[in-house]
Amino acid sequence: MPEVLTATAILAVLLVIAVIIFLALLERWRVEAAAEQLAADMRLAHSRAINRLTDWRVVLAPKDADDDSGEESGPDYFLVELKGVYEPGYPKPEVAESIARVLPADVKIKDHRSGTSNDAQGETRWVSPIPPGESGEVPDPTRTVEFNSDGTMAFFEGPANSACVTVDGSPMLRVKASFPATSAIEIVDGSGFPCNVD
Repeated sequence: MPEVLTATAILAVLLVIAVIIFLALLERWRVEAAAEQLAADMRLAHSRAINRLTDWRVVLAPKDADDDSGEESGPDYFLVELKGVYEPGYPKPEVAESIARVLPADVKIKDHRSGTSNDAQGETRWVSPIPPGESGEVPDPTRTVEFNSDGTMAFFEGPANSACVTVDGSPMLRVKASFPATSAIEIVDGSGFPCNVD
C-alpha cells in the first residue's frame, strides 16, 4: 500500500508539472499566432500599397492589460485603404475601405502609456476607423503604420516602429517594421522593451 500511494503521489506531481508547462506553451502559441497574423497583415498592406498605387494603413487599437479582449471588446486593428496618396499638409485622407481585424484567443496589442505613442487626434494625417461613441466622445487613441505607394513607410507615433502583442504581459512579442519599408517585418522578443511601459 505505501508503494502504491508513493507512486500515485509522484504521478500526481508529474501531471501537475505537465499541465503547467502545457498551459505556458499554449499561451506562447496564442501570442505567436497573433503576432504572425499582425505581421502578415502589415506585409499585405505594404504589397497592396505598391500594387494599387495608393496609401494603406494599419491602424492599431491598443488595449490596457485589464481591458477585455476578443470580438466583444472591438477590433484590435484595422487594415485601411486610402483613396489616394497623401503627403503631409494635404487635406485629411479619405478612406476607401476599412477592414476590422481581431487577434485570436484573448491576445491584445499592448498600450504604450506615453504622450508620444498615440496618433494625434485632429491632425490632417490622422484617420481613425473607430467611430465616436454614443455621446460623441473621441475614440481611444490609435497608432498608425502607413505604407506608401513608393514602398516607403511611416510609423506615425510609437516606440521604435513596432507594436507589441501579449495576453497578460508575458510572453510578449514585438512586431517590428524595418526602415525604409520593405517586406522585412519581423517578430522579436518584446520583453525589456518600451512595450512594458505601464
